[in-house]
Amino acid sequence: MSYNAEAKADVVSPERLAGRYSYLEREGLLPLPAKDGVTIVVELAHKEWAEECLKRLLLYSGPAVRLTGVVMKEDFPLEPLLKQFSAETELSFLPYERGNYRTNEALADARTSFVVLVEDRVMVTSGWLGELLWPAIDDPAVFVTAPCSAAEEQEGRAVLRFGNDLELSAYVNHQLSRRRGEWQEVQVLSGPCLIITRDILQRTGGLDASLGERRYIIADWCLRARQLGARLALSSASYVHVLQPLEGNTGQTDGGEQAAYAEAGRAYCAKWRLPDERLREAGLPVPGELSALERQPAIPLGRTAAALPLVTAVVYFEDKWPAAASMQRQPLLQAQQSYGNIRWVSVRDSWADTSPDFPVHEQDTVITVQGEKLWLRALESFSAMYQSEVTVYLSASVSYDSEYVTRIVKALQHSSAALIVSAAPGLAESELPSYPERGAAAVLPLERTAHRGGIMPGRIVKRESSRRSLLLCPGPELAVGYIAGGPASGAGGSVNDNLPSDGEEGTRT
Repeated sequence: MSYNAEAKADVVSPERLAGRYSYLEREGLLPLPAKDGVTIVVELAHKEWAEECLKRLLLYSGPAVRLTGVVMKEDFPLEPLLKQFSAETELSFLPYERGNYRTNEALADARTSFVVLVEDRVMVTSGWLGELLWPAIDDPAVFVTAPCSAAEEQEGRAVLRFGNDLELSAYVNHQLSRRRGEWQEVQVLSGPCLIITRDILQRTGGLDASLGERRYIIADWCLRARQLGARLALSSASYVHVLQPLEGNTGQTDGGEQAAYAEAGRAYCAKWRLPDERLREAGLPVPGELSALERQPAIPLGRTAAALPLVTAVVYFEDKWPAAASMQRQPLLQAQQSYGNIRWVSVRDSWADTSPDFPVHEQDTVITVQGEKLWLRALESFSAMYQSEVTVYLSASVSYDSEYVTRIVKALQHSSAALIVSAAPGLAESELPSYPERGAAAVLPLERTAHRGGIMPGRIVKRESSRRSLLLCPGPELAVGYIAGGPASGAGGSVNDNLPSDGEEGTRT
């Protein structure tokens, strides 16, 4: 922008204010300092708040805005909102699509210079939007700005309670009159509302939905923007009210949600090479020197979701299986896994395996060898035989939960390890190594091991003393990471009762 502000960013002088308004009047931007308006992308996840949030955004954002509501949950009731806002020509909706992170689609469709990303639990008041545009006008290096709220990081956290809407409006007006135009630079933002310039959005790309939790998704995007030279700003004068669910006051947290949040935090730390211990800090951990880290790649914006990495699932039969049981087992293993891009490969020893051939999918393969030595060598050589991002070993004698392959892929995406071992079910997270270990493990259980594509994982040996007899001896140069196993009971399928002669039941991992 042509306007030049030399004053410090957190101190607003009369000269600076005069310069601002002079610039706006000259450019014809009063009252909203944006030539082509603003696009507001609203993430819809709370049916009890979404309608009020949209009403306020339409009422208090001015005429030069366009809103897009993105449904974030499959069970979100969109139909009532479609009826309620049918007359609003500047409001459109993107319904939920499984497997497609539609927030990135909405961001890609924005054609204005500024884009706001906001959750539907945010309640705005008069003047909220114009105040967030000031930092980018003051300093062209500022590309992202957030208001204070109860859900923002340390400097911007303001936990306030209001008895009614009049009290909220009175507080906001008081802040505006006292601190109008003030802002400060921050290291990271992760709250429910932020305004982004379209320029930095196109250069940084979309949000990394694989991180799972919104706080880490937003923080990751902000750090990627900073790697491109963007400054992040917190508007000291701007405040938006964030609603909280009443059940949160009971102090009870769903175990599954808590585990998912912890997993997202570890994935964020792994991506930015931060120790997991830093998650215990008061604020969100950020790298000390972003310039010292390899630049994170941009994530494509738009409708098309990134293709899932191809996984080669190597199924092996350790014992002599009856023909009927063998024919049933592999289709059951395939049906159990929810991951959407798996090439299935079976390795059979014709001297030990008496089962006939059975139909497989077009991209699947059955390899038959003669003798145990050739069988073990074939298991070791899949990276050279098949190109894929991940190779997973699955024992036909083990039952896996439906998310097993998904967890393996996510772990390799957010870890520097070459091999990943899924711990036995029920093992506490605290009992697992915090960092990938290189050369520390002498042997690994093959049925719970996976590795990156393009590497030779090591030697596979047979241990006679145990029914689960195949072990992987990784090369000393390969780092081994560990993740928690799946549930001890629940979604995974069970091994067919027609098992090899001793009738031992399969285990779950």
